[in-house]
Parts: sequence; structure tokens; C-alpha cells
Amino acid sequence: PIVVLDGNGNIKLWYLPGAIDHIHQKCVWDSLNVLRAPLEESLKKSRNHGWRNDHLLFRETADLTGSIDLSPGWYQQGHGPPNFHPEVSRLLKSGRERNGTRQWVNEMSEFHALLSGMLAVIHPRMYAAGREALIRLDMEAKRREDADMSSILPSWNSVYNSVSIMVNRVTPYHTDVNGREPWLDMLVTVGDYLPLDFVIPTLNLRFRYNPGTIIAMSGSALEHGVGYTEGNRACLAYYMRHNVHQSVGVQLCQPPNVTDLEPLVIVNS
Repeated sequence: PIVVLDGNGNIKLWYLPGAIDHIHQKCVWDSLNVLRAPLEESLKKSRNHGWRNDHLLFRETADLTGSIDLSPGWYQQGHGPPNFHPEVSRLLKSGRERNGTRQWVNEMSEFHALLSGMLAVIHPRMYAAGREALIRLDMEAKRREDADMSSILPSWNSVYNSVSIMVNRVTPYHTDVNGREPWLDMLVTVGDYLPLDFVIPTLNLRFRYNPGTIIAMSGSALEHGVGYTEGNRACLAYYMRHNVHQSVGVQLCQPPNVTDLEPLVIVNS
């Protein structure tokens, strides 16, 4: 494992190769089959969804391609605060059960618990904030009688309130505008593909991005990208939305610091 720090000892990135065992990797990859319909549909709407769904970024010869976003509660585009409330993302709304997204959330329950436990270790303050935000979001859903949100939150077993699922896609250099610098987004890569690097150009860093690797990083602070490779690959990117936390009164947490690791070092010693 590698940790990248800033000048104040704040943790900007965790590089965790081999963090996901082969059994869980296979489960994650196999679970994508139930998302085939919405993934394929995402490419047909690429003109309306910006660069992230640009068909030129996807491997043409792959059997499965696409990019979708899921959330049990976020602000829809053009429907932000203070005039609107968080809603379930479009693909998880009632009436869309046949698209496989709710089945996927259920199948990923154990894996999401694993990732949440990992966040509790590497950034406990963010874990606590994310968990509290979801608890309060559930209370708000019941108060507003939001049946969609009330039905999906019990099976959403991640403290992250959003996930982007990208299959066989190149990712140009970018920063994540919806994140916050104290937070660590969590990127999981699975599949069977030729050697590939995760690149952070501003720091001149390249990390080998083998299947089963997890990178937890400040995506809003560090420009990053992933190039083309042969084979089949999926990236699951987990993140939180600050305006959702604000809507339920959860304050932005402090960034993770190298001093947070001292209890772990003592235990391991």
C-alpha cells in the first residue's frame, strides 16, 4: 500500500493493490450482467450526458459497455436546493424494476459493507458523516412520504450515497467537481485485462491498476485519468454529494491525517 500526503500530513490518496480478493472480484464482474440494459441504453443517450458517456471513450469490440450512476438520494440535475429535495436517481425509481438496478444493489450488499468497513479504517470521520447523512435522509424520506427512497435505502449498504459504474471506458484527465477536498472517493477496478496505469499527471505519479486494486483519493483535488487497455474492465467509483449532506444538516468533516493512523500502528506493533 502507498499513502500520498500533502505538506500538512493530510492524506490525499491511498493506493491499495490486491485489496479485493478474486472471489469478490468475480462477484462484482458477474453482477454487471443484470445492468446490461441500462448500460447499453447509456450509450444511446451520450449526446445529452456530456463526455462521461461519449461513445468514443468505450471499447467498440467489448461485449459490455456503458456508464451509469446510481444513488438512493441526490439532487436531480436542474432541481437543486433550496427549491427541491433529494430524490432517488432515475434508474432506481419505482416502475423501473426490470432494468436490474435494484437487483444489483441487493446483490452488492456484502461487497458494499466491505468497502464501508474499509472507509471506516482509512477515513473514520468521513465514514461517520456518510452514515449519519443516510440515517437522516431516511428520516426525511419517511417524513415526506417518499416511497422510492424509503424502499431503496434499507438495501443500500454503502455509506457512500452515490456510485458510478463504468464498463470498458477510457477516462480522460479530470477532477471531480462534485466532491470535496477532505473526502476520499473510492475507485474499485475489476475484470480481466492487460496491464494498465492509473495516472495523476500533476504529481507525475503512475500506479499499476491491476484487477482488485482500490484507490481512495481526493478526486476533487487530484487530476487523474485511466487509458485504453485490451480485455474487459469495470470501474466502480463511490462518492458523496455535499449538497445532500447540507440538506440533512451534516457538516463537512476534517480531512484524514497521517496522525489518524497512529492507533493502527500501535495495534499492529
